[in-house]
Amino acid sequence: MQVQQAHAPFELTVEETAQWTQRPHQHNFFELVFIEDGEGFQCINHQHFPYQRHNIFLLPPLDCHSFEVTTPTRFVFLRFTNQVFAQRRGGEPDFKDWFQKLSYILINYNKVPGDVVRSPQDRQHLLHCLQLVRDEHAKNDPFSPTLIQTALVTILNLLTRHIEATLLTAPADAGAHSQRFLQVLNHIQHHLFENAHLRVAALAAQAGTSPTYFSEYFRRHAGESLQAYITQSRLKVAEARLLHSDNSAKEIAFELGFTDTSHLSRTFKKYYGYTIQEFKRRGSFRLLSSMKRPINAVE
Repeated sequence: MQVQQAHAPFELTVEETAQWTQRPHQHNFFELVFIEDGEGFQCINHQHFPYQRHNIFLLPPLDCHSFEVTTPTRFVFLRFTNQVFAQRRGGEPDFKDWFQKLSYILINYNKVPGDVVRSPQDRQHLLHCLQLVRDEHAKNDPFSPTLIQTALVTILNLLTRHIEATLLTAPADAGAHSQRFLQVLNHIQHHLFENAHLRVAALAAQAGTSPTYFSEYFRRHAGESLQAYITQSRLKVAEARLLHSDNSAKEIAFELGFTDTSHLSRTFKKYYGYTIQEFKRRGSFRLLSSMKRPINAVE
């Protein structure tokens, strides 16, 4: 399988084709694909989803994807790494922490493939932001990097709103308990790196149950313990950090709420059966590609 590398923190290309000739590939960066015109199918992780004019796809690192073109299609590709949000000039906002908190939901996007935008109003906002990015990329003056970064933040916030709504929407026939449990998962995802927000008392309040009963409640709905869920969720983010960032294991351990590097290393060994160094040498996701979390609708 071909793995495509990002050569800069941000890249923009436009391609028009009547036949997709590139091989299916994986990549080590986030990629936004905007369908300016045309119809066909997106193949993501070996599943097919139809696309049409003004569809927008977000492809997280290491998703395998290609396209089958039905009518001539004009693609706009925006490729970026986490480093684009770490770049900061005097007086500019710091988006690094924001992107870190968003990364868990973005990485889980492969559970909600295809175009996820359901609101016509949000789609118009996205189209305006994408046009701004294209204009500033072409203009390339001293103000352009900041304007592009800010537009990408808006785009990802809009997409994440729809991704999260899809991930955390219970079936129509689910009862109140399932809805409450999804609120708990939502809370965990938004505060995955903040231990104070993950205490049993805070989570029990989200579930509307007592702290004494919460551990049993969580296991009954998730099929695993609260600690295992949080740990594996953090490891999924650690996978992406280790493979696709310049951060050291020490920095990653600190960012993700582990006590120190030794704590992260021991946890890796427990869940993977091999060390962080071996994981990096293998160069492929484990939990991200294989972990599935069934949510039991228990009344």
